[in-house]
Amino acid sequence: MLAGKTIILGVSSSIAAYKACEIVSRLKKLGADVWVVMTRSATQLITPQTFRTLSCNPVLVDLFAPEFSAMPVPHIALAKMADLLIIAPATANVIGKLAHGIGDDALTTLALSITAPKLIAPAMNCEMWRNPIVRKNVSAIGGSASGGKKLKELKWRIIGPEAGHLACGDDDIGRMSEPEEIIEATIKLFAEKFDLEGKNILITAGGTREAIDPVRYISNRSSGKMGYALARAARARGAKVTLVSGPTYLPVPADVEMIKVESAAEMMEAVLAKQKDADAIVMAAAVGDFTRNDELPITNDEIKLKKIKRNNNKLSLTLKSTQDILQIIAQQKDRKNKILVGFALETDDLIKNAKAKLKAKDLDLIVANEPATFDSDEIKFSLINRAGKIDNLPKQTKTTAANLILDRVQAML
Repeated sequence: MLAGKTIILGVSSSIAAYKACEIVSRLKKLGADVWVVMTRSATQLITPQTFRTLSCNPVLVDLFAPEFSAMPVPHIALAKMADLLIIAPATANVIGKLAHGIGDDALTTLALSITAPKLIAPAMNCEMWRNPIVRKNVSAIGGSASGGKKLKELKWRIIGPEAGHLACGDDDIGRMSEPEEIIEATIKLFAEKFDLEGKNILITAGGTREAIDPVRYISNRSSGKMGYALARAARARGAKVTLVSGPTYLPVPADVEMIKVESAAEMMEAVLAKQKDADAIVMAAAVGDFTRNDELPITNDEIKLKKIKRNNNKLSLTLKSTQDILQIIAQQKDRKNKILVGFALETDDLIKNAKAKLKAKDLDLIVANEPATFDSDEIKFSLINRAGKIDNLPKQTKTTAANLILDRVQAML
């Protein structure tokens, strides 16, 4: 799959360096010619000989290393050979150097010399990741930072970091993305085009919560993984992405505009405020169908003030339907200039019900799937277009599925 490709793997001084061994192994199995470049401090965590054995190539640590005597200027020679540079793990130190054009070792000097695509996988403590200087350097939160071009503007592609258990003992964001995710991103990078550049994509994700009282709410089992995968994929393909998300435990995708909401009403407000500029709207969120209904008007803030006490072990709730966001968008005056994509999750008559939803809400495309996909990294689904054509797709990762859906959106755009 990667036969004929030369990939440089940069390894900097993070405990996640051990994962780089698997990256090399997987790249080799896919046919790539892999060369490893390490920072000197990274060699304190894992030996160059390990990478030399896995890659079948000498490892560059010192620009004047005798192993590279056949290359008078090794960092330039490797830069010219490279089809891709991956830095995994990438520390805050290396990211800062790259953002400011500093080349004071083999890895950063090579990175400054290379014109091939570049993929970076950060790994660090959660507070380091949140540090304002690091955030500016990596542009992970979105928006342009003052003080010159940063990694995103310099065409670096960033994957991760992820939330999880860190080496320091914290359970928070900062873990390097897993090797399989980095390999998947690598494959897609070689295959992809920036076919959504200049387009505005509005995506919703996650489930909504409808308050019953300050401690209870009605919700659903949506993890938000599909919507977040769509946001990452659309951004990687060049789109300007706005992600409106209900509560999730997922890290914010890099370089997207994030709007966090809780209730269906809040999601409605956010979507309507952003839909005007959208070229396509993908409603992947599991918006709650019902909310608390009271005989007398009551605000959400009032609901959250007082806990309902248990009375004779019974609690009766009267519910009302929430507003249908897709239906309202479909009725907007500028509807004809937008691509609308909906999701249908059904336990019975999946295709029949999905087709009915497609027609009733005047959608361009609907993704039909079953509850088994909740909280999974994979999805088995069907795509149904406006003409009623059905494509039944096999089980696949949600990242792969996101790109298939976006292929359809791009074609319609």
